[in-house]
Amino acid sequence: MLGGEAAPARARWLLLAPTALLYTVTFLVPLILLLVFSVATWDRGVIRLGFSLANYRDFFADGVTAAIFGRTVRLAALITGVCLVLGYPVAAFMRHCGPRMRLVLVVLVVSPLLTSVIVRNVAWLLILGRTGLVNTGLQAMGVVDAPLKLMYNELGVVIAVVHVYLSFMVLPIFGALISIEPALEESAASLGAKSWQVFWNVTLPLSMPGVAAGCTLVFVLSMGVYLTPVIMGGNFVVTLPMVISEVVRNQFNWANGSALALVLLLFVTVLLSASARLQRRGSES
Repeated sequence: MLGGEAAPARARWLLLAPTALLYTVTFLVPLILLLVFSVATWDRGVIRLGFSLANYRDFFADGVTAAIFGRTVRLAALITGVCLVLGYPVAAFMRHCGPRMRLVLVVLVVSPLLTSVIVRNVAWLLILGRTGLVNTGLQAMGVVDAPLKLMYNELGVVIAVVHVYLSFMVLPIFGALISIEPALEESAASLGAKSWQVFWNVTLPLSMPGVAAGCTLVFVLSMGVYLTPVIMGGNFVVTLPMVISEVVRNQFNWANGSALALVLLLFVTVLLSASARLQRRGSES
């Protein structure tokens, strides 16, 4: 009997073997290599393995990299805030609209993910450039005399990134809103609560798990975005992923690049752990 029960158990574990192998090759092995290289030293293009914290000390001591990391965090927080302000009303409208309109909105929200990142950014260049559609239209209407600076700054980066990551905010919030029992809001309204009071005291608290999930997704993705800041920000908006790419691709300093990547990974891991803990406390309360 024991042998007969153990065989199906082993078979079930064997089903996980391909996934475990893929996870090991694509995540664990690169992570171990990052750890090894991050404590190595780089001397005139040659990496010398060993144990040195010089790369981590340089991150805080050079006065530049830490500031770029702070800008990356601030930019990610700004993108997350804009996505929340724009995404919550869309999710709320999707909750109350009909099935056809809901389908149309889902397609519109998700459609940027179906387009190549190069195509998206080139389209924004044509829209936000000095001779783009926005500036041309504003000048033709006499609203502005000179073209507005809508690109090669944080504004252009935020617009282009929000266009893509808005879906990661809308869908989790919509999932939380659609799961709220309408009877709860109707009961509050029947007791004399106004519409804004129903929203503030019933709808918003019950939708917070979706808000937390959406904010976490957008913030984490924004911390690692690379190509859009390069195209839309030029050399005027520098983020930590851009520094990592520069250090590894052009300077061939794998030791410093590995340390920077691990700092970014550690920050994101701490953020995800904190978000998961807050959501767990919210579900228990």
